[in-house]
Amino acid sequence: MLANKLISQKNKKISFYEKLIFIIIILIILKKNKHYRLQICLCSIGKKENLYIKEFVDHYKRLGYDKIYLYDNNDKNGERFKDVLSEYIKDNFVIIIDYIGYKKKSGGIQMEAYYDCYQKNSDKYDWLSFFDIDEFLEIKKHNSIKEFLSEKKFEKCENIKINWIMYSDNGLTYYDGRKVQERFTDPLLNDSANIHIKSTIRGHMKINYWTNSTNPHSSKINVTSCTSTGEIIKDYKSPFFIPPTYEFAYLKHYNTKTIEEFIKKVKRGWVDILQKLDNNLWKEKIKFFFRRNKKNKEKLAYIKNILNISINETFE
Repeated sequence: MLANKLISQKNKKISFYEKLIFIIIILIILKKNKHYRLQICLCSIGKKENLYIKEFVDHYKRLGYDKIYLYDNNDKNGERFKDVLSEYIKDNFVIIIDYIGYKKKSGGIQMEAYYDCYQKNSDKYDWLSFFDIDEFLEIKKHNSIKEFLSEKKFEKCENIKINWIMYSDNGLTYYDGRKVQERFTDPLLNDSANIHIKSTIRGHMKINYWTNSTNPHSSKINVTSCTSTGEIIKDYKSPFFIPPTYEFAYLKHYNTKTIEEFIKKVKRGWVDILQKLDNNLWKEKIKFFFRRNKKNKEKLAYIKNILNISINETFE
């Protein structure tokens, strides 16, 4: 009986040490993969984007975002995001916020949405990104957004500002049904607009980062801002970072797409401002398009046919 008691005590000791080793291994794994504990969401607002919204949602789901808050600013009799995102809404990955038919004579809708999203959700998330539907985050050296934001270099950061890279129309004139990132593969690395940044804000801050802000790139709230490399930015209010940095992350920005899509975009109106479209304004918009895209006969013919506007036919 004494022998059996000693064996039983020995087994208990072995069991205790086995459990201790198991706990240590688990702690090491959790420390190594602490990014899995982060909660990260994306806030965005859009109008007449049903052609692109599923690709946008898929992209950020693959990156590891936990949720997308999507502000629907479509017209009262227009399309609805829910018509193409039903599976994501059912899974609670996409939350639709009703801004349908909401208009202003001047800017402000986008900033109201940003303020609302941070105000209602900052206590739920460690980080909140504020990107548009034509902006696709590219992470170069990490497998997910959580792994990227878990880097020690961001521990003191309250806002991570990520630069744009603009993309051309790849010489295309019409929408052909393919995804945005499949069609437009020509980065404009020297584009002057690349100095712009978009913000990913730390949650649980005492003040709403977007308070009284009129700029969707950056607010005037004094927080510790960093680049995507972890470098502290001295001018925390600036919507730019010069020179742009792309070592770890950047936003692929498709703000024109094809001339067909660009004209439709201008006609629909920006989500943050209403504009009266006369010939002079159209000419300004078309000049804007060709600052980023090359002219050809097909594009010029399309413009003349749709808008009845002749553009200088000097080819670049």
